[in-house]
Amino acid sequence: MENWNLINHTMVSLDGRNSGNVFWWYIIVFSMSSYAIGKIVNYTAQVAPSFQDFENISITGFSSTPRSDDKDRDIVAEFLDQVEKHEQHKENCTPGTKFNLGEGVIQQYGINKFKRQALVAVNRANLLTRLWKEAPKEVLDSEYLLYAQVRNFVEGDPEIFAAGNCYDYMEYKNYYLFCPYAHRTEDGAINVKDLSIEYDYLGNDSEWFYTARMKASKLENFNYTIGTTQMRLNQTLHAETTIDKVITVTYNDGHWSKPYFDCGGGFIWMMTYTVPFFGTTYNGLNYTFKFKGTSGIDIALQKVDIDQCPLPEGSTETNVFAGSARCKEATTKCVPIPGLGFRRGSYKCVCKDGFYFPYTNSFNKYFNGTDVENEYAKFRRGEVNYYTESFECLPCAPGCDTCEDRSPCILTLNWIQRSLTLGVSCLIMCCIPLLILFTYQYKNVKVLKAASPVLLRIILLGAFFLYCPLIVGYFNASVITCILRFWFREIGFSISYGALLLKTWRISVVFRVRSAQRVKISDTDLIKRLLLVIFVFVAYLTARTIAGTPTVIEGKHVNGLKAFQCSSDWWDHSSAIAELLFLFWGIRLCIVVRKAPSEFNESRFISWAIYNETLLSLFLNVSMIFLQDPFPTNPDLMYLVIFIHTQLTTTVTLAFLFGSKAYLVYKYTDKEDSHQQTTMLSKGSKQKYTHKPSAGFGSINASVNNSSCNYNYSDRVDDAECESLLEKDIQEEFRRLYTQLELLKQRNMKIGNRHLQHKLSAMTEAAKKEDTPNSTPTTPNMNGKRVVINLDHFKESTEL
Repeated sequence: MENWNLINHTMVSLDGRNSGNVFWWYIIVFSMSSYAIGKIVNYTAQVAPSFQDFENISITGFSSTPRSDDKDRDIVAEFLDQVEKHEQHKENCTPGTKFNLGEGVIQQYGINKFKRQALVAVNRANLLTRLWKEAPKEVLDSEYLLYAQVRNFVEGDPEIFAAGNCYDYMEYKNYYLFCPYAHRTEDGAINVKDLSIEYDYLGNDSEWFYTARMKASKLENFNYTIGTTQMRLNQTLHAETTIDKVITVTYNDGHWSKPYFDCGGGFIWMMTYTVPFFGTTYNGLNYTFKFKGTSGIDIALQKVDIDQCPLPEGSTETNVFAGSARCKEATTKCVPIPGLGFRRGSYKCVCKDGFYFPYTNSFNKYFNGTDVENEYAKFRRGEVNYYTESFECLPCAPGCDTCEDRSPCILTLNWIQRSLTLGVSCLIMCCIPLLILFTYQYKNVKVLKAASPVLLRIILLGAFFLYCPLIVGYFNASVITCILRFWFREIGFSISYGALLLKTWRISVVFRVRSAQRVKISDTDLIKRLLLVIFVFVAYLTARTIAGTPTVIEGKHVNGLKAFQCSSDWWDHSSAIAELLFLFWGIRLCIVVRKAPSEFNESRFISWAIYNETLLSLFLNVSMIFLQDPFPTNPDLMYLVIFIHTQLTTTVTLAFLFGSKAYLVYKYTDKEDSHQQTTMLSKGSKQKYTHKPSAGFGSINASVNNSSCNYNYSDRVDDAECESLLEKDIQEEFRRLYTQLELLKQRNMKIGNRHLQHKLSAMTEAAKKEDTPNSTPTTPNMNGKRVVINLDHFKESTEL
């Protein structure tokens, strides 16, 4: 191909000079044909068989397909074997650059590392273009100047192996080709010569020259710079200013060649960057630019790093070596090591995130690519190696993104403490079924009837839900446990404390009635109101779960370890505020009923429970702000705080409500006679568990108000039983009144007030007198039924 191009150039040139000289045309054609045949014969005789094998492989055998498509193919070894084979037989090579490593080992190496050196060639090309436009003939004919120039470029940068300034056909003097070329020798010296003597670079096999000439054929793709020049006229004046317009090239106008073996030049594998420069012709009006030659630098392939690491995702680079690294992909990743040259193993295998280097005391925390490649080569040859057992990183402790050893990254929970805490909670929860059984077994006892057994069971159900967050919080925080935790808390709070507050509200309503009319608020009425409260809480929880689903947040504990907990946001703050407002309403009710008569002091115990819950909830909400912000504290500490809060609120509330009732039942009940149980507990201990009224007629009304039937807590107490209880209470009140009258009568007899004595006697007689059938009843009545008061039994007790 080189020879046919030469013939073509010769014919064009002759045609332009003397198209009519046919004789000379035939002579030149014959000469060039003979020269081409001689070249072919000479090449066939000189090339060794091993070299012929290399030609077939290097030109057609390699593609740009990464190694990842063929796991069993060692593409790096194949390339390096051919490079070494060619260097061993370089004395038998054919001058030129036809032996290259294909498109796979290409521009990205030069583009990424040697742009600074390439800009030297760009500057020289622009200088030559300007010189060939207007420089004097003696400057242009100075071959020494051109030789010195390329020598200076090689001397000025150790990264540059060679530099050249190659001219096109018959573009310098009357030389067929001319190319001042400087390169480094094996002993470190710099040799300067005319490269065109060694081989003809006009053919398209010389990619570095052919590509630059093809680019230069499109002059419209280049830039033009316009300036002015003022030459020196004499010691004091400048010459006339002239316009300087010249074509210029940039880095992007150049071309990085494929890595090739430079036979006849430096006799090494190299990469070449070339950029065109231009000559001019002047037609009397303006200058016309044309391709004149190339300015280039050569980079020794040993200066080029082989990048065996996989290409980044989305990369469009062509790299035949990509993915050929032998790092263990499961635990390590490949990182290129620059500056190691064109050899295998120019990388290191570093541990991936979540793994650590097994040799923790080593200074370098990676596996050297050279060692990995050597052991892999032994593995391929079947020799003894440790490739399969080594070069693996070890997994970090659970939860560690990165680590240097097996040290934990997550705060370890104190499972012993948490288990003991949960055990105590479960033990207390086991008492709830026993309390429910207690309300069923003694449901007919007055102390339980007055407290409404149905509502007591509802309170126990709410308490069970309030204990459940301790069970859920025992495990590691997750979205599910976070959701269950606040559902159990809010549902339990609404049931338990909703029932307590409604019981208090019923007492306050009855206590504030000033008439003798009977007020009845049944348990069914309270349950309906309680269901409304629960519905409001459920609606809020549903909205929270859908719109503000809690998450698990991660933070650093004071010791640097990770700690996890459920997120806390404005949803949690709003629920805490709602609970406190609900409890404040309960405090107001407790203040209202603080003086209400209570036979068994239940309203007082309920008030204590509400005060306790309010204060402790306020303390807990404030403490949680400091425990959770800005970073999570120890989860074990938070779990313990929740446990203590639950025991001091829920457990104490149950102790207030059921402790006193259990004490009365077991103290004043004869377990052998169930009928006697009701009788004894109905009367009770009058001095301790019944409000003692003051003397006078007002005590009758006080006794009636004090009776449990006046604000009936249970629907199970029928009207007949209630009336029976009221009759007994009224009989008791009249006995006390009769006794007081007798005492007053005897006292007045001693002081001589006989007038008052007659009135008291009349009142006593009136009280003892039985009413006639047609007379208006003077004794109390209940629901239209007259209550007959018999004081005959108290006659003896009033005698002094």
